[in-house]
Amino acid sequence: MCGIVGYAGNKNIESVLIVGLVCLEYRGYDSAGIAAFENGEIEIRKEKGKIKALEAILKEKPVFGNVGIGHTRWATHGEPSTINAHPHTNAKSSIAVVHNGIIENYQKLKNQLLEKGHVFHSDTDTEIIPHLLEEELKSGKSIQDAFLNLFKTIEGKWAIAAIFEKDPDKVYFAQDGAPLLLGKGDNEFFLASDVSALIRNSVYVHFLNKKEWGFFSKDKLSLFDFQGNEIQPNFQKQEIKWEEIDKGGYPHFMLKEIYEQPAVFRKIIEKRLNGGEGLHFPELKISNELLSKVSRFVIQAAGTSLHSGMIGKHYLEHNTRIQTDSEMSSEFVYRNPVVEGDTMVIAISQSGETADTLAGIHEAKSKFVKVISFVNNSNSTIARESDAFIDILAGPEIGVASTKAFTAQVIHFFLFSLYVSHIKWMTNDGERKALLEEIRLLPSKMETILSHAPIIEKWAEDFVNTKDFVFLGRTYNYPVALEGALKLKEISYIHASGHAGGELKHGPIALITGDVPVVCIAIQSEIYPKMLSNIQEIKARSGKVISIVTEGDVEARKLSDYTFEIPSCSEILSPLLTVIPLQLLSYYVAIKRGCTPDQPRNLAKAVTVE
Repeated sequence: MCGIVGYAGNKNIESVLIVGLVCLEYRGYDSAGIAAFENGEIEIRKEKGKIKALEAILKEKPVFGNVGIGHTRWATHGEPSTINAHPHTNAKSSIAVVHNGIIENYQKLKNQLLEKGHVFHSDTDTEIIPHLLEEELKSGKSIQDAFLNLFKTIEGKWAIAAIFEKDPDKVYFAQDGAPLLLGKGDNEFFLASDVSALIRNSVYVHFLNKKEWGFFSKDKLSLFDFQGNEIQPNFQKQEIKWEEIDKGGYPHFMLKEIYEQPAVFRKIIEKRLNGGEGLHFPELKISNELLSKVSRFVIQAAGTSLHSGMIGKHYLEHNTRIQTDSEMSSEFVYRNPVVEGDTMVIAISQSGETADTLAGIHEAKSKFVKVISFVNNSNSTIARESDAFIDILAGPEIGVASTKAFTAQVIHFFLFSLYVSHIKWMTNDGERKALLEEIRLLPSKMETILSHAPIIEKWAEDFVNTKDFVFLGRTYNYPVALEGALKLKEISYIHASGHAGGELKHGPIALITGDVPVVCIAIQSEIYPKMLSNIQEIKARSGKVISIVTEGDVEARKLSDYTFEIPSCSEILSPLLTVIPLQLLSYYVAIKRGCTPDQPRNLAKAVTVE
């Protein structure tokens, strides 16, 4: 969840670390801090709040130097505060550490250190690390040996960076399950939790594998495994451009990413359809023979990715006639799921680092089941630990509330289902061709929806003081109702719940009053009359109805207080269009309420702890 940066070179340490932390702020913004060498001593600056608060401290008390580490925090152990902010040090401030992840046995280790006379000031698990290292160094061990012993002592999934007063030219680092990357420049090395923090300075990056550690000065890098064996880094050229992680004139990343969806889909269509009627997944290193033998898919994911997986279940069952289940990763892991050799698990994660989803992969592999992952980062831990992966091609997504990654996941589920159905001879050529032609029209239909965004922006003014929302959808659009509710509560802090339309009478209808807006996804389809019945039931109880309808709709419009039209499309592809007005609604309501959509409270982009 947290963000780590490190640097050794000739540049001013303060500016390098701050630029890196700003790029990682989506990973956590409860507090931030840096540790750097100045005249041979470690200087610490840290502050509660966002990175702007740290920058204010640095204006008053700047740090001058060329080697250091930094951190932006999402709180796990201990409340957001300056004391709990990283970096943490030992008593003499001769060791400074930043950390991402959780030390699961920290309380036991802390008690042992307390018995030895160590004094702690924070409530974090991180603070034990510099004290453990201090104990190792006091016994006469080298820094390298102290690090190796540390790995044997602490338990959990984590990444750390550290600097030592006795070795002021170097940054030390290690990872055991949490992401960490190295960047190489001209007589300089960089460290970061995500490639976005390296783009400005490093063309070549090395993604640390699990149980790798090392250290670097400005002109030398040494890399090892946890047994102490030296290994060679695999630096590769990173292709992300700075413009992709810049707001590009938009007020917020979330709005930019909503508007990027047509371009993302054009890229997906170009790469996957490749101008013809075939489907292309060149990165999917799994045989057609194996796919043809799958008798059951289990999709496991969390949050927005779970909602895309629920739609994926519909697609796989409709197009391949293969039984498919969708499950929360956090529940899948701990219920001893029944999966057999001809079952295939599909893991979904935008970041490729989601801890619950990664644990689900390990659970599946422990039962000798093959895993395909849908990820937005082909170098992520989940991609590397799966048997195969599909890159959803959404491009960097910085806003904490996922938008373009959701629709990219959904379209890839649809294309993958067609791919498997072709292998199993389940879809005739005419039907397949018609569906692919309709997919080619989606970008322009998305642009039509976005051109009417001012309608929703105006609506948002009516919901500034609303306390509750209800979202309803059926079949393919039930998961969209869940996603719409999630988006609204994530960034506007309005309580919202999503339900299947058929379940309205089984409890949720008790929530309906004149103060509770109900968003109804009522597009033209087989279940359109059923959604009209839902709207009638809501109006009979004085509820406010916001309808998402097909252009030209008459009946739902008559019954609704607010109506937004989307271009006509088949029901099976409709989630790719119906979700966009819900994304816009959540964004504009958040703005009108004075909320910050890119950095909603208590949330972080990558959930790397269970």
